Amino acid sequence: MKTNSESITRMMFLFLIVLFLIPMAQQKLKIIEIKPLKGAVEILEQPALTKEKWFDETFQTGTETYLNQHLGFRNTLVRLHNQMLFSLFNKANAKGVVVGKDNYLFEENYIKAYYGMDFSGDSLIRARVNRLKSIHDTLTSHGKSLIVCFAPGKAQFYSQYIPDYLKKKNETTNYETWLDEMEKVGLNILDFNAWFLKLKGKTEYPIYPKTGIHWSHFGLDLVIDSLLKYIEVKRGIDLPDYKITNRFLSTDYRDPDKDIEDGMNLLFPISNVPLAYSEYKIDQTGAAKPKIMVISDSFYWQIYNSGINSQVFENAEFWYYNKEIYSPDREQAEWASGVDLYKAIMGKDVVMLLVTDANLPAFPWEFDVHAENVFFADREKIQAEREARIRGYIEAINSNPDWLKSIKDKADANKIPLEKQLRLDAIYMLDNEGK
Repeated sequence: MKTNSESITRMMFLFLIVLFLIPMAQQKLKIIEIKPLKGAVEILEQPALTKEKWFDETFQTGTETYLNQHLGFRNTLVRLHNQMLFSLFNKANAKGVVVGKDNYLFEENYIKAYYGMDFSGDSLIRARVNRLKSIHDTLTSHGKSLIVCFAPGKAQFYSQYIPDYLKKKNETTNYETWLDEMEKVGLNILDFNAWFLKLKGKTEYPIYPKTGIHWSHFGLDLVIDSLLKYIEVKRGIDLPDYKITNRFLSTDYRDPDKDIEDGMNLLFPISNVPLAYSEYKIDQTGAAKPKIMVISDSFYWQIYNSGINSQVFENAEFWYYNKEIYSPDREQAEWASGVDLYKAIMGKDVVMLLVTDANLPAFPWEFDVHAENVFFADREKIQAEREARIRGYIEAINSNPDWLKSIKDKADANKIPLEKQLRLDAIYMLDNEGK
């Protein structure tokens, strides 16, 4: 007769077997729908078995990593781990994320910008401003406008929620120095950062979300209205009217109102404070639609995705960090380095630069240098030298069968001709020399 001890042992053994089998069953059968993790998560493919990969052990290590990533319920376990860190220790398991007072979320580089810890120096900023001034004067002589916009910085807007252990004495900041130097030379400045600080606590709805890094959708409405009116005044034209037809509150946040929180991959939401969202219409009756190019960081994405780019402007282009060009007229982004910058600028009525304080150390992402070259240097000689170096990379790719095959595979994946993919990769190689 079996003893109670033996029965308990068997039950424990069976329980452990089932416990181990459940993740395997979930991995193969997808019994429960699990939301994917957000943020910078690279989804791995199962490595192919080859003789070389077997003997150098890359197949074994790659398979182990693949199985770990695709284990059943892994995403839920990751969220559980992250939730415990956040709830028990007030920590964020996300790169560069700082949990502030009352669970206000920051990115570390915004706090550094607020305290001047990333200051670039007076001489560097002055040189960049002077180049922009030369470009501004040239564009003005051709009847065009250069506008520099400052987006708000979250650490400046919510400085009272910065955790005490990160607080320090405010030093000279990039934002203050850029603003001072630009005012000295008379550049066109649209300072949303200063405006948001004046509006703080005075608006009907939040203009900056608690767990996001960009302005709220209500704040965006104010920005779009102000931006269009500013361009109207500077250009002496009547733009299409941006009219709010309905506004409502919701706790079902839209992107990017909780983009930092999303990257933390938690089980439970941090904030349930209702935010304001709107519906709008564009009245284009008899209005002018200027051609515009915007060189900006991520703060322009909300404006671009709102549809304003195509409904208010003509031939509108978004030059993301001055690297990739997005346009409603293009199916895919183009590399900025592969475009004739002189023609791009001269084909526009307005050139706008938009930046938040955390990105000022790299601002304007060499646009000032490149534009100065095409306006004031030997443009034809520079372009000819560049084309020769691009052709050199294309020839190097064509002479390497493995490299050429990878480019063919990429062209097939992107559904573009091989010649275009060759040129794109050659441009990428040229622009990343020495990096």
